[in-house]
Amino acid sequence: MDAAYSSPGRARFALCVLTAIAVFTAMDVGVAGLLIEPIKHELDLSDVQVGLAGGTTFALAYGLLCPPMGMLVDRFNRVRLLLAALLVWALAMTLAGLSQGVVLLAVSKAALGAASAITYPAAMSLVADYFPPNRRAMATSTYAVGTSVGHAAAVLVGGLGYAALSQQIDANPQALLGLNSWRAVFVGFALFGLLLMPFVATMREPARMEVEQAGGGTFRELWSYRGFLVPLFVGMMFMVGASTVVVVWAPPALMRLYGQQPGQFAGWFSAVTLIAGIAGYFTAGAVAELARRRGGGRLVMLPAVIGAALCVPGAFLATMPDVFWFGAASALFMASFGIAIAVPIIAISLRVPNELRGMTMGLNVVMMGVGAALSPPLVALVSETLGGEAMLGDAMAGVAAPFALLAALCFWNATLARSTEKRSDDRGYRHRMRLTSSKP
Repeated sequence: MDAAYSSPGRARFALCVLTAIAVFTAMDVGVAGLLIEPIKHELDLSDVQVGLAGGTTFALAYGLLCPPMGMLVDRFNRVRLLLAALLVWALAMTLAGLSQGVVLLAVSKAALGAASAITYPAAMSLVADYFPPNRRAMATSTYAVGTSVGHAAAVLVGGLGYAALSQQIDANPQALLGLNSWRAVFVGFALFGLLLMPFVATMREPARMEVEQAGGGTFRELWSYRGFLVPLFVGMMFMVGASTVVVVWAPPALMRLYGQQPGQFAGWFSAVTLIAGIAGYFTAGAVAELARRRGGGRLVMLPAVIGAALCVPGAFLATMPDVFWFGAASALFMASFGIAIAVPIIAISLRVPNELRGMTMGLNVVMMGVGAALSPPLVALVSETLGGEAMLGDAMAGVAAPFALLAALCFWNATLARSTEKRSDDRGYRHRMRLTSSKP
């Protein structure tokens, strides 16, 4: 390992902390999806209102704020930015648990989006500076595993916790200071998230590596990467849109179409989400590193094309005849999505110089946010058009499958664009490596 990088022990500790942050910041999406039904009934909301308040406001705040937050990440202390984001996240989860109507629920989700707009580009920038290129693919995948763990933990802990709290409240309505079970779940997650802050405070800000110019990059410099980045961004928009369909609407589909309650599916569905997600993310790191060794930048995006294509049959999970096949289709989708979503981030960390990574991640999140904002209410509208709640499974497939297919096509275009730029990329990469290795 280059002497200019942090020590292996410090890098591994930082990666553990960053992965834990990914776990907790992914929980809010999973918890919201899990608790849609009790929230909907208590607050008297329609499916469209739930989609807008629970998904669209989060995605819009996340997407709109990520570019300016990414520019801050390129210029300021990233560890301090992470501390501020965790505080905002915990406060927003608490507000969600105390919401009395659609407006406060939407505001809390927007605040959660703002926190994620800081954590994601900051974490990706830190990972790239803690780990050299030959270790970066697996490190990036490890961080991504935290997202999968967060979704699974939200289903498992949230589902079992919701069931246990419901029983406790039935026996003693004042047991949780007057909070009902779904509100107590949100507040509990917020308290656990605060426990991460002391660990983040012990991290050190690493030196910025592979820098071509000091002080942060410019949009003009970023524009030179448009052949690679534009199709990648659009592909990520469609891929995240497809994933949001599954994350937000799978729990309601289990309850409405298969007669399952949160306490019944929390265990097996969280296990499917966790195991399949971890398998997908670690596979992404392995195949991306193999592609880098075999073909450099020319082949790194190819696994993302395959992963997105495999998400298409998995998108039909809620049309399956029984719970077993629902779980099998979910596993296929989650594992394939892990590959499709992690490989482009690895490619960015290898292809784009340091002073542009925060901005690049921010713009990437804008497009991801568009997909995440459109898909939840779109599923609700399609379901209503087809005939109501009983058609939720067909609506999910009708949105997620085309989105995944379009993502595969976009990633293929990004692969072709990279191959035409390979010689200049390699020269720039070797130049950055010489600059890095010359540092004392």
